Amino acid sequence: MGRLFLKLYSVFALVVIIYFLGISNLNSILQGTLDRYLGDLTQGTYALLERRLQTMPEEQWPKLIHTLNQGDGYTIRLLSLESLTFSPSMMERLNRGEMVFTNVDDAIHCYKRVPGSQWVLEFPFEQTIADDSRRLSSSTFSLIEMNLREQPQSTWPTAMADLSQRFNFPVVLLEKSQVELPPTEIDRLENGEIVVQIREGNNNEFIYRPIAGSPFVIKLGPFTEPLTLSYLQSILMVFLAALVALAVLFWVFPLWRDLKRLTVSTNAFGRGDFSMRATLSKHSVLLGLAETFNGMANRIQRLISSHKELTNAVSHELRTPLARLRFGMEMLQSSSDEADKKRYIASMNADIDELDQLVVELLTYARFDRDKPELKFQRQDVKPWLTGIIQQIKTGENNLSINVEMTGTNVKHARFEPRLMARAVGNLLQNAQRYAQGNVSVIFTQDEKNYQIMVDDDGPGIPKSERTHIFEAFKRLDASRDRDTGGYGLGLAIVQRICQWHEGAVMVEDSPLGGARFIIYWPKSDGVQPVKT
Repeated sequence: MGRLFLKLYSVFALVVIIYFLGISNLNSILQGTLDRYLGDLTQGTYALLERRLQTMPEEQWPKLIHTLNQGDGYTIRLLSLESLTFSPSMMERLNRGEMVFTNVDDAIHCYKRVPGSQWVLEFPFEQTIADDSRRLSSSTFSLIEMNLREQPQSTWPTAMADLSQRFNFPVVLLEKSQVELPPTEIDRLENGEIVVQIREGNNNEFIYRPIAGSPFVIKLGPFTEPLTLSYLQSILMVFLAALVALAVLFWVFPLWRDLKRLTVSTNAFGRGDFSMRATLSKHSVLLGLAETFNGMANRIQRLISSHKELTNAVSHELRTPLARLRFGMEMLQSSSDEADKKRYIASMNADIDELDQLVVELLTYARFDRDKPELKFQRQDVKPWLTGIIQQIKTGENNLSINVEMTGTNVKHARFEPRLMARAVGNLLQNAQRYAQGNVSVIFTQDEKNYQIMVDDDGPGIPKSERTHIFEAFKRLDASRDRDTGGYGLGLAIVQRICQWHEGAVMVEDSPLGGARFIIYWPKSDGVQPVKT
């Protein structure tokens, strides 16, 4: 099961990976569409701004930008070209006068070079993480500063220590000389701005703001996030993998269980237990395979059983005529009387004829014991068809009377395979002919569901104890085991097989004539599908 689980889980994992790769490619396509959309939105703004800048000296540009930033919108910045750290392809696009978009702290920023200058305009479309931190911390800084200014400056370190106990993150008062920031950030700090620092490696965030008119700087952070937030993406991925694994397990386990049952059944069957069958739930995905195996097992078991019966019967049936032949040859060699020799030769010829007839019967049974042939059902006028069969049976000198009766209303036609059904009825008539005293009756009838053919005789009948066995191959009643009655116990087995192919059956009961009544019946459906046996 482990190998099957790993294989299927690997397939699912591959599908998930391909899905995420497809999502990333989709994001790239969407990003290009978004860039074009944002470029269309800002094209007019940049055109007006560039036009305004080109009408004044460069030294006045910062003042214009400061004036534009007086509103509540996002801050436009004027950056030198040398300060940018873009890729060569992005720099090439800037130099061609195109707009360039990039993410700064998870916020989309747009950049465009002012024509004929070394300056680049930066326009943010979203608030960066640093901007968000500045806005969130501004009120905190102001409240801390208010509390400190209520006390002498000399007590600020002590007061800060008391204030810090009210926060769940570090709050520290530093001198400006103790602040470790890049020079550009130090300049911003000197200008009274809030500076956000995110240290590489541990992603710790620190926020600084100077206290105006003092040598002190307030430092907030680092801010410790809960593990669930820090590793949320990893946790979600592990959870997704676990869900996929659980789904695969729930799918694989019934499949593995059913495969195990099939393996046990096939191994037992291969070791010679031909009664073994695979039993699976009707909801199993392997039910079709199990039914195919069971059908194959049924056919193999039947063929093996038939082979054993055939072997036993052949060995039994051949012994008697062979023994008579051997005895006749010995008597022929030792006899000097011509009349005795002729009698012995005639007896030996009869034994040879019996052997020849036995071979014919065995070959016929072997042909009927195979899988069903392709049956071609035809609509037949029953009475002429039965009359023809009776004429073929009534050969030789006998005073046997065979009558045909059609009972019921509108009884005239039936659907069946004429050649095979004629063989079945013929075998029953031959069987009746052997034992009847003088009368045989063939009756055809039908009801709402079935056709029926009944063959009656006035012979000795069949004991009830023998009726369940006479349809077995090579099964004969004791009274028939002589040369006069003949037969090898195959005729009724062939009748049963033909009835099964017609999705019907054959049975025996007492006849009104005093002997045995054989009844064969099969369904009336025009679309009859013969039974697979």
